[in-house]
Amino acid sequence: MSERLLIVDDEESSRELCRLVLEGEDRELVLCSDAQAALEALSRNTYDLVLTDMIMPGLTGMELLERIRAERLDTPVVLMSGKGSIPMVVQAMRLGAEDFIEKPFPDPEVVALSVNRALRRRRLEEENRSLRRELQTLKGQPHMVGGEAMSQVLRTLERIAPLELTVLITGETGTGKEMIARRLHALSPRADKPFVALNCGGLPEGLLESLLFGHEKGAFTGAIKRTAGYFEKAHKGTILLDEIGDMPLPLQVKLLRVLQEKNFQRVGGEGTIPVDCRVIASTHRDLRRMVTERTFREDLYYRLNVLHLNLPPLRDRREDIPSLARYFIRQISGRLGRPVTALAPEALDRLKAHRWPGNIRELENCLERAIALSSGDRLEAGDLPEELRHTGQSQAPPGEVAPYGPAKEAFERRYLDDLMASCSGCVSAAARVSGIPRQNLYLKLKKHGLHPSETRPDPALDEA
Repeated sequence: MSERLLIVDDEESSRELCRLVLEGEDRELVLCSDAQAALEALSRNTYDLVLTDMIMPGLTGMELLERIRAERLDTPVVLMSGKGSIPMVVQAMRLGAEDFIEKPFPDPEVVALSVNRALRRRRLEEENRSLRRELQTLKGQPHMVGGEAMSQVLRTLERIAPLELTVLITGETGTGKEMIARRLHALSPRADKPFVALNCGGLPEGLLESLLFGHEKGAFTGAIKRTAGYFEKAHKGTILLDEIGDMPLPLQVKLLRVLQEKNFQRVGGEGTIPVDCRVIASTHRDLRRMVTERTFREDLYYRLNVLHLNLPPLRDRREDIPSLARYFIRQISGRLGRPVTALAPEALDRLKAHRWPGNIRELENCLERAIALSSGDRLEAGDLPEELRHTGQSQAPPGEVAPYGPAKEAFERRYLDDLMASCSGCVSAAARVSGIPRQNLYLKLKKHGLHPSETRPDPALDEA
């Protein structure tokens, strides 16, 4: 991936000298004779560095620096001048200039040293930001591999991460598609560059187009300044287009062009902007069926589906639930300042028996609610949401057989619930009827999160 530098100087000899010193195989140099031309170049492309003279007709180099910062561009700027005073240099540094080079150059290599130093400093800053993001990502990722289904996905991920090819990630809502996309990025050659994610679902077409490609000032009502889009922000990095199946057909055409031609146009813009980024798309929809129904473009589908990862739902990887639960308990307890550090075996059985239609996201939300309302340092079955405490919600779906442990627990809870209801919540009566010692019965009720006041009253006993 080459570096793109912008050289701005009204003196042709100075521009050419800079070009000779800075040109190389991995560099693209763009030369401008004034600051206005430089601003136009910056509006069309992204640059890794701007090297500009300070004193020029029209806009000065200092004013160019101010305009670059006003546009919220973080492009490094190196200034050069033969008439710079100390106050002027101080002002330039305050505005964010990377360096100042005095003319005439005592040695042309001074230019190369300054530019290379600025580029190296910027790369280190990007690497530090990337490492911080990756650290947060890794902190935010559960140790989720306990079974073969997910292990196979991650083995495939490690093989395809280094490849500069588009990836389509499919799976039900809540299965962790964005987390997998972040891992792909972290293991790729672009790991030290930006990772940006955009959810394409539920957005009006015009807003989605502006978010993807950016817009020029005045492109529409409310466009008070030029704004970079997600593709521009992802330059040299990775972009995740989440819920790609929700993208309107007209935007699918524009996305196809980006994938084919490696450039795009801002909304309201005239020129094209080159882009170099890896595209990852994800969806919970059946794109093959959508292609058949002509609600998704076939050519775009094949462009996106070069490499494919399908994430299994949580119900097909119940063996991963214990490690996921432990991870979420640790994370949520820390965030909420709660003392919960463990999960009772009975509570874990309930989690393993549940079908989890919302997958990992539902599990996380369930545990967050339980931890917020818990009173001890261990989550009990009674702390779980009502739908998990009711056995009907924890039974295996048609065609599936529940594990023996959860099935046994479900039967015992249902029996105790019916027992207490028939005895109108009286523990002594329930102990006599069932033959279970009173103390043992109390323990079993506590284990299942049942309390005499919460059991169903028997209408016949009430009437009596």
